[in-house]
Amino acid sequence: MEKNNLNDEILIENFLKGDESSFKIIFERYYEKVNRIVYSYTKNYDDAKDVTQEIFLKVYESLKSFKKKSKFSTWIYRISVNMSISFLRKKSKEKNLFSIDEVGDIEERVEEDEPSYDRKLAEKILFELPENQRLAFILSQKEGKRYKEIAQILNVSEKAVESLIYRARENIKNFLEKNKIM
Repeated sequence: MEKNNLNDEILIENFLKGDESSFKIIFERYYEKVNRIVYSYTKNYDDAKDVTQEIFLKVYESLKSFKKKSKFSTWIYRISVNMSISFLRKKSKEKNLFSIDEVGDIEERVEEDEPSYDRKLAEKILFELPENQRLAFILSQKEGKRYKEIAQILNVSEKAVESLIYRARENIKNFLEKNKIM
C-alpha cells in the first residue's frame, strides 16, 4: 500500500517509530485545511502562513502526546484554533501601526495574489461574520466536518454549532440582500 493512502493513525505510529516521511504526508494532507482555519482568524496571508508553520512545528513536537481520544483531524484543528487566538491576542497587545513600507508591501502582495472578484466577495462576506460563526461555517461548508466534530474543535455543544451555522447563513443572506447581490 502506498504511504499516501495510509490513515492518520498509521502515519502517526510510523512517525513515532522514526519514519520522518510519515510526518511529511501528514503535513501535506493537512496544510491547506489548517491554513484556511488560521486565515479565517488572521485575515492576513503572511500571518496565516507563519502561524500555520508554528502549528505544524507544535504538532511535530507534540505528536507523542496525542492521546487518540478524538480523531487526529479534530486534535490538529483544535491546536489551530487555539494558536490562532493566541496569535491575535499577542498581536493586539503589540498595537503596531503601519509604516509607509508596510503599506507598499501590502499593495505588492495584493497585485501578486489578484484573487478573483468572487473570491474577494466571499472573503469579505465571511469576515463580516462573528469569529465563531465564521469558523463553524468554514469547518462545515469548506472542510465538510460534521457538527459533532465542529463542536469538539470549537469546544461547544452540537446544538451551539447548529445555531452558529444557522446564524452564519442568515447573516450571509442578509449581507447579500443588503448589498443587492441576491
